[in-house]
Amino acid sequence: MEGVSRRKYPKSPDRSGGGVLDVDRGSGSVGAKEAVVVSADTFVARAADRAGYQDLDAQIERTPGMRRASQDRNRAVPRETNQPLGHPRKDRALLEPDAVRNPISARQRRERSKAKHQAQSLLSGAVHAEVEGVLSRPARWTQLNDALSDVAGDAQLLPEAQLRAVQRVDRAIQTYEAGNDRGHVVYANVELPGYVPAGKVVSYLRGAFKPDSRITFDRYTGATHCLHELDTGNPKADARSVVLEIATRRGMYLGRSDRSDDTAHLLPRGMQLRVGSIHQASYTRPDGTRGQRHVMQLVDIDKEQT
Repeated sequence: MEGVSRRKYPKSPDRSGGGVLDVDRGSGSVGAKEAVVVSADTFVARAADRAGYQDLDAQIERTPGMRRASQDRNRAVPRETNQPLGHPRKDRALLEPDAVRNPISARQRRERSKAKHQAQSLLSGAVHAEVEGVLSRPARWTQLNDALSDVAGDAQLLPEAQLRAVQRVDRAIQTYEAGNDRGHVVYANVELPGYVPAGKVVSYLRGAFKPDSRITFDRYTGATHCLHELDTGNPKADARSVVLEIATRRGMYLGRSDRSDDTAHLLPRGMQLRVGSIHQASYTRPDGTRGQRHVMQLVDIDKEQT
């Protein structure tokens, strides 16, 4: 129509050049991952690299006489260290698409916060300082995560100083997991490429990720236990992003016990996840109002095998 301008979106590179959307490859931040398109050849090569070091990690685990600490130092990605599930009710499953996502209860926050403080009391000063630095300094978060992403998650290929840093963060997460007998459903924000219009997010993602396909997180992931915490205050930006809803037993609770708007959770690097439903989901804020976000559900493959 004359006099009416329409917003133009660049042609999607994954549709024109055979690329693959990788939700973990961009630099991102503690608050959001950044999805980017990589070439099909790059995607296949990175998957082959991961398969190679996963085999090496399995061999390390089977090496007779090798001490546990030495095994952990020589692995490419950290192993899970969770306690067995304390009770079936302590597990958490993904919600149905039409279910409303509500804030977790005060009791849930208290239990997780108690486990956090117990784990923190066991950490060395160097480990505690490393975690604090990674979480509080955006440049440090980006530096370590970009380095991990550049080597497709194989920490053994990092320079010594970076390897020592990521292994300290790994150790903090494993310390929390060692005292954890609960499951989690956590949420992480992903910023999509600029060519994806708000009204096409769900259909675009369904085209990029078939049900039961797998993705890998080479990087650490900042998440929350409450979907409302991912509100950015910019409805247009939220409408062009996707929230990952992840069922897992991995990671470390970082939030508080007394606030439903601080339920932060740090997921480990090296996670492998299976893609489930992709849909619009409703959630409740603490003030009782509701919002809606695009959601892609993921199940931790380690969780499925326990």
